[in-house]
Amino acid sequence: MAFDDKVKTELVRAKILTDDYEIEGNVQVKRGLDRGRVSDILDAPGSEFIPVTQAKCTSRNSLHNRPVKTDCTMLQVKTIKMVFPYEDS
Repeated sequence: MAFDDKVKTELVRAKILTDDYEIEGNVQVKRGLDRGRVSDILDAPGSEFIPVTQAKCTSRNSLHNRPVKTDCTMLQVKTIKMVFPYEDS
């Protein structure tokens, strides 16, 4: 008998801060009773990079910090300083 072992995920809009960038975009988080927290992306085993889709990346160190928009940005997990979801309005 087969069972569905695929992990269910959902997209969550979040702001992510690194030393150099502020990134706003969509991240995938696991669904479930004890999952679904954006902070889970920080300690997911074996994940060195996470995709951030529909991303707006703004340099925190530039005088001319015009945002760059991308369909997908790969972000190195160890560079993340802070991450938080946007609240539903």
